[in-house]
Amino acid sequence: MARKLAMDDRGKLRTDAEAKLLRHPPATASSRDPTSLRHELQVHQIELEMQNQELCGAQLALEEARDRYIDLYEFAPVGYASLDENGRIKQANLTTATLLGVERSKLLGRPLAAFMLRGHADRWALRLSTLVRAGEPQTFEADFQRGDGAVLHAEVSTRLRSKDGSDSEVRVVLTDIGARRAAEEEARSLEGRLAISQRLAAMGTLVAGVAHEINNPLAGEMASQALAMHEMKEFAELLRRPGPLDREALARRADEMVEILGNAQDGAASIAHIVKDLVSFGRPDAERMPVQLFAVVESSMRWLSVSVERAATVRVENSEVPSIMGSEGQLQQVVVNLVTNAALAIPAGRPGEITIRIGPGNAGMVRLDVVDNGKGIPPETMKRIFEPYFTTRDAGKGTGLGLSICHAIVAAHRGTLTVESEVGKGSTFRVELPAVPA
Repeated sequence: MARKLAMDDRGKLRTDAEAKLLRHPPATASSRDPTSLRHELQVHQIELEMQNQELCGAQLALEEARDRYIDLYEFAPVGYASLDENGRIKQANLTTATLLGVERSKLLGRPLAAFMLRGHADRWALRLSTLVRAGEPQTFEADFQRGDGAVLHAEVSTRLRSKDGSDSEVRVVLTDIGARRAAEEEARSLEGRLAISQRLAAMGTLVAGVAHEINNPLAGEMASQALAMHEMKEFAELLRRPGPLDREALARRADEMVEILGNAQDGAASIAHIVKDLVSFGRPDAERMPVQLFAVVESSMRWLSVSVERAATVRVENSEVPSIMGSEGQLQQVVVNLVTNAALAIPAGRPGEITIRIGPGNAGMVRLDVVDNGKGIPPETMKRIFEPYFTTRDAGKGTGLGLSICHAIVAAHRGTLTVESEVGKGSTFRVELPAVPA
């Protein structure tokens, strides 16, 4: 940009011009004719030449700066636009036109809302009103309909620029967040697949336990059915005997059969309950519904491996708390994982104790603590404990996904998962979930 010549600069310029004239006198001048008027004209001529050189340099610098500004503005990685207070586009860079898939000339004079999807346009109208009225900058996400029919997912940042003596101008920055959205969706999908994979792996290790759980009531049910069939045969024999019927004996036989069939029914109900728990545990994304944490913990106990029972005594302490809105199967996975990790943290030879404590949390939350008397967690490990694939176990003995998946499940339930630990004394993993409003 050209600078203004101050009086001191002009004085210096004149001095430089006179010095240049003395060093390089013009060919037509002679030492015998140094008139004052001629000298002044020559000095002014040199001044003008030097000023012209400086102005040419300033103009060149200005043009270069303008070209750089045009490149930065027009081809910026984000869209820039200026709107009037009614949201109509007054100016836009080429990136804005590219993002919206519309020629720039067709943008000018049109409302920005005309390119938004219907629901997003309504929200933009409210934000524009707030911006113009209160001058508060607005940042939000919106979906735009591109000229080719595709949808642009963008982050919109706006601020108000006031001009003296004229209407204010709304400055808008459009950032394409389509790639970020896709990455987030892919991360959620991967997280879900990892959770399912871990849950199926856990179910695989529990097959023997489930078989044992089912075999006991199944054996009872089969025995009851066999006994009931025997009783029915004897009952039929009593009915076939000639002579008067012994109604008292028949009533006793009938009562015995009712009791036997009741035992069989209890066994079938127990098996049905086990199967229901198994389906709930294995369901990839169960529907959210009001559940009691104590019921979740109770049903989770049947999925604990034999190694947990060998390592520690598991005790449950329950206080009356409201229900939470959640997926029972996913919450069972969290409980099983936390209790299993607690058992693995107990050194061999130490009488292990694991306490599952349910109670009221902070600010309308419900709390579930899993407390162990294991070896504790070193501070350097605490910093990374919820990172995916981070594990302190030997190779092949842990994927490092358990706690990260638990953290993701709890976060999806709008809750928190934290840990406190002291080396040599044990750890407390705390889950807090929002209670269902009364």
